[in-house]
Amino acid sequence: MLEYIKKRWQNYNKTKSVFSKISDIIFVLLVVGMLIPASRRQISAFMAGLLATSPKTIEKDQQDHVSAEAYQWEFSSLDGETVRLSDFGSQPVFLNFWATWCPPCIAEMPDIQDLYDNYGDKAAFLLVTNEEPAIVRSFMKKRGFNMPVYIQKGGVPPVFASNSIPTTFLISAEGNVLIRKTGAAKWNSKKMQATMKQLTDLNQ
Repeated sequence: MLEYIKKRWQNYNKTKSVFSKISDIIFVLLVVGMLIPASRRQISAFMAGLLATSPKTIEKDQQDHVSAEAYQWEFSSLDGETVRLSDFGSQPVFLNFWATWCPPCIAEMPDIQDLYDNYGDKAAFLLVTNEEPAIVRSFMKKRGFNMPVYIQKGGVPPVFASNSIPTTFLISAEGNVLIRKTGAAKWNSKKMQATMKQLTDLNQ
């Protein structure tokens, strides 16, 4: 048995390039890491980030419109204050449904933070979760994020219905859903920066 393993190893060393060996090592480390609960979430988030793409804007004739009733949707601040979507209706809205345990959510958070840093004073950023405020506060503090987070109260309007997280909506000040993206995305891409600039410039 040992002789067989030795021959296989020698054959592997002869036939594999350095690049292939490095790729194999990385693959093995990823597999081992996925078997360890403590690192599984971080590896999954890293992989989700690698696969993320820049979100696409919906064609104008296919965009949903947020109704007056949907704008009455209520959720809570981390301090327990009741907030309505209509409180932000005079400006563009970046609405993200997420959770602290969700690897794709974790993967896109740094990009959302960067987008918030650039446009948080011109558009409303609403990160909505159904977790306990204490858990959310700890997560945000540990990772150095300061985007506004809100707690979901009951169901959401049909226009925002989704069975997956993260799901993100970009809504114009007029209530048109310009982007509906399920899964992690590159929110700080040049394309997205241009979309946000155009949207916020129109609202000035």
